[in-house]
Amino acid sequence: MSQSGQNETLLVLLAQEGDVAAFEELLRGLYGPLRQYVTRLVGESDADDVLQDAAIRIYKNIRYLREPAVFKAWAFRIATRIALTYLKRDKRWRQLENDPDLIRAISAGRSSEHEQFDRDYLEWIDRVSPASRAALLLHYEQHLSLEETAAILDVPVGTVKSRLSYGLASIRNQLKENSKP
Repeated sequence: MSQSGQNETLLVLLAQEGDVAAFEELLRGLYGPLRQYVTRLVGESDADDVLQDAAIRIYKNIRYLREPAVFKAWAFRIATRIALTYLKRDKRWRQLENDPDLIRAISAGRSSEHEQFDRDYLEWIDRVSPASRAALLLHYEQHLSLEETAAILDVPVGTVKSRLSYGLASIRNQLKENSKP
């Protein structure tokens, strides 16, 4: 296990024992990637609400986390569930699937120079279904493995592969339509 993984595990164990400072440090380390993911999933205006709900749920349930080493995946899973519930509850789910023009254009906001391939596809990510978008964001933007993505989304690896395939096919079709004269 890497040094940062050991530190995170130690912080989780301390937070499980009620150490508020350790919990705050865990959240600070998770905030950037989680905010980027949630923003792309639900949009800038709703990201803060989803993140706040996720932080509260993480705080209330961290003591039940059996494997401290999977804290990040567990936290992403909580945020994903809250975000998808939020989209469904506000009846935005169908709107997003049926009318991609309703989705706000959100910049990728990358702080480092990752592969151009990832960025090109991520520009079109807001036009795919929320389920495929979550899989694409976790796998390509957060650079998680298929297994980690499946664990976060609480679906089989085969479903993640299907969602990735569907999402990428949808993006390719959009690119073809936009390149036609």
